[in-house]
Amino acid sequence: MFAANLIGYLTGFLFTVFITRRLSEEEFGVWALIGSYITYSLMPFNLVSTWISRDAARGKKILSSAAALFALLTPISLIIYFSTAFWSAAVINYDPWTMALGIIILIPYILLSLGKAIQSGYAPQNLGIARILFEVSKVVIAFYLVVILKSGLIGVFITMALAYSLQGTLLLYNSRPLFQKGVSKDLILKWLKGMPINAVLVLSNVLTATDIVLIGLITGEAVVAGYWQAALVSSVLVTSSSVLTTGLGPRLLSGGSQKDLDKAFSFSMLLVTPLLFGFLILSKDILWILRPTYSGAWIAACLLALRGTIKLVGNFGAIALSGTDRFDQDEKISMKDYLASRIFLLNKINLILTSLYIVSVAIYLFIAKNLVSDIIELITSIAVISLVFRVVDALIKLELMKRLTELRLNLKNMRDYITASTIMAIIVYILRMQIGKLSARAIEAAPPIIMLVIIGAATYISILYLISRQFRSLLKDIHVFLLKY
Repeated sequence: MFAANLIGYLTGFLFTVFITRRLSEEEFGVWALIGSYITYSLMPFNLVSTWISRDAARGKKILSSAAALFALLTPISLIIYFSTAFWSAAVINYDPWTMALGIIILIPYILLSLGKAIQSGYAPQNLGIARILFEVSKVVIAFYLVVILKSGLIGVFITMALAYSLQGTLLLYNSRPLFQKGVSKDLILKWLKGMPINAVLVLSNVLTATDIVLIGLITGEAVVAGYWQAALVSSVLVTSSSVLTTGLGPRLLSGGSQKDLDKAFSFSMLLVTPLLFGFLILSKDILWILRPTYSGAWIAACLLALRGTIKLVGNFGAIALSGTDRFDQDEKISMKDYLASRIFLLNKINLILTSLYIVSVAIYLFIAKNLVSDIIELITSIAVISLVFRVVDALIKLELMKRLTELRLNLKNMRDYITASTIMAIIVYILRMQIGKLSARAIEAAPPIIMLVIIGAATYISILYLISRQFRSLLKDIHVFLLKY
């Protein structure tokens, strides 16, 4: 799963370079806004996806029932997209029909959401395979449409639509074992009954995607949203190991233990720690490769990377709480059962904190838009606000895990990870100082940075091998596993 996510990030970054080098800052901002509107449009499906995943994790035959429910919710999704797209186009003074054309991305994404809902519970490893297909096909298609044909934003739309279609088709094909003729009304009613509970979480997720919308709409400039998106995209690599937590929830639901949590946390931090340290050193260069003008946003990108790391740690608390919650094992569940569940408690916390975050961002933007003319200062301040709320969120979830479950985070390996990462970062920094200014051309700027990444990875692995017995044991296990195949 991690390998799939790492490949996904690298190919995704290449795709991002394709579009940032060929779209203006305004067009890139519009692309980011459309992504948020697609998130809004997926709300009806996200309201039921959690319950579909949980039943899939228990091996129930749910495919036909889930497909029928998604078909019923699709018209609502389309209405949400068109209404938000046309309204925002008027606010930022952009072509409304270009914004509306994003619908060709939404439709295949609905199929993908159905496949993800089932596979995330039934066979999480298939998500990694599908992710590789998506990322590779996205790069190939984008190279032809965006780079060679120079089709601009429309080419990006077509690229994403085709890539999502391939990914969704693969996931649904792998869901065939859960197919059963006929539609279960009881299952659909059960999932619908859980919608009010999930509404809290879904609303929270929608609000999370709203910060970039506020940035674009309150300032009235898609360019500012473009800079924020560049900082956000560049920071994603740091939390690429978060995919390792995908199977932890289903594992805990099916009877997992502290040992499963220890493995997932240790492996995640083994990877995320050096990625964070390395990104802090090379963030400006990564943004430069995207587009030289974006390099000024490196501080915001570092704050967002740190935010992502803290979110990853906090998510272990959330997974422990929801994975040990057995309230929905029976077919018939009362609203009282939902309201008393730990899942609902987590959803309430997410909604409250996210709402406060969005309100804080909105207040700041209304005050700063007439006082702060510098785009970099604007997005850096928002990144600080975001980081503060993420720290609070993680602390609350970890405290709840401590109070309501017997599971705990095992930090015994963190000292070795931090030591190896610090040495790696120092070496990479010294070598970076010897390179000097990068070329403005991405194809010339990328090789020295890639070389630094390789040197950094080799240094980290070497140091960790010398100081960590647990890491040496892990390498032996991997070696034995590979010999079997």
